[in-house]
Amino acid sequence: MGLELEYCVVDAQLRPRCLVEQAFRTLRGRPTSEVGSRGAGYSNELAAHVFEVKTLRPERSLRRAEAVLTAGLRRFADVLDRDHGARLLPTGMHPFMRPADTRLWPRAGGRIYRTYDRLFGIRGHGWLNVQACHVNLPFGTEAQTVALHNATACLLPYLPALAASSPIYEGTIGPFVDNRLAFYRRNQRRFPEITGRVVPEFVTSYADYRRRILRPMYRALAGVRGAEILRHEWLNSRGAIVRFMRSALEIRVLDMQECVQADVAIAAFVRGALRRMTRDLLEGRLHLPDHATLVRDFAGAVRDGRRARVTASHLGRLRRTGSPTARDALRRLLHWSHDELPAPERRYLDVVADRIERGNLSERIRRAVRRRGGRTPRRRRRVITRIYEELAECLRENVVWPG
Repeated sequence: MGLELEYCVVDAQLRPRCLVEQAFRTLRGRPTSEVGSRGAGYSNELAAHVFEVKTLRPERSLRRAEAVLTAGLRRFADVLDRDHGARLLPTGMHPFMRPADTRLWPRAGGRIYRTYDRLFGIRGHGWLNVQACHVNLPFGTEAQTVALHNATACLLPYLPALAASSPIYEGTIGPFVDNRLAFYRRNQRRFPEITGRVVPEFVTSYADYRRRILRPMYRALAGVRGAEILRHEWLNSRGAIVRFMRSALEIRVLDMQECVQADVAIAAFVRGALRRMTRDLLEGRLHLPDHATLVRDFAGAVRDGRRARVTASHLGRLRRTGSPTARDALRRLLHWSHDELPAPERRYLDVVADRIERGNLSERIRRAVRRRGGRTPRRRRRVITRIYEELAECLRENVVWPG
């Protein structure tokens, strides 16, 4: 598995600071857009205040991945603290920033970013105020990879109910449990072929994938001035995409959690569940549901989190009476994941089980704001600030937030 984690750089007052380029210069000794540091890679993601840390190679052991990422984060955080009095802030969206508080990354990728801006107007929340955990899983044979892709489509609708961490933006509790994904769903609506319906369509082969998913995107941009630079497989903005260039399936619907341990825990859950679901697809025990049903389940989980009413018929009977919820689906998936993971990785599932039963991070932040008395705008801002300071400290110490 390969992991990519994105964070805001902020000052002592939690204001976004465009310091990533300066920190890279300090670490590398010259201007750059990429830094390697003892198994961890550093890069930027579109906005100049966003920092990304990733595993430089796929890791078989998630415990090692956690150690590599945590050490890499601490080295970068030490530079921010020592040279700039700044730090890193987790979660899927910054709670206060406005898009005008940042700027586009000025170095590598500038032409691509300017093209996106011309086509979509990317100086908004769906682009500049989003932080995600990307999980990369390796190809097998073509049949195995196609089954993995289709299994991911069957799993993806329920992941926001587990991983949502973006309840607040511009100081206000948003209308969705996962506001990052709510913005993500519509930020490229000028060319709907690019995002599709977020839940990827089922495919039967690599050729079918290129025919059904990649070609319609490229065709939509044909004749658009300057858009030829975007005609690559990474243009695909579905919630899971096939990366032929690096033989990996990349899952993009996970909000950032409060610490590396929690992100790795959710990645462990995803890996275990997909092992079971991929094998069941290949052996005929899991049958693909109607794609439109998955899209509806996904929309419900983005809006309502664990309480979303879902169909999830492909997961079996989830409760004896009444309509199943996203939490019911996650409970079934957790059981499958537990059975597939080696013993050293099962400990991560305690974090997942707690989020399933007590609430994802977004739901917990919402409850904490209301519980701590954020009734007036000034008081609410102080309460939100304190909560996100606690989350920043969780990131630095790599501990789960007790809220």
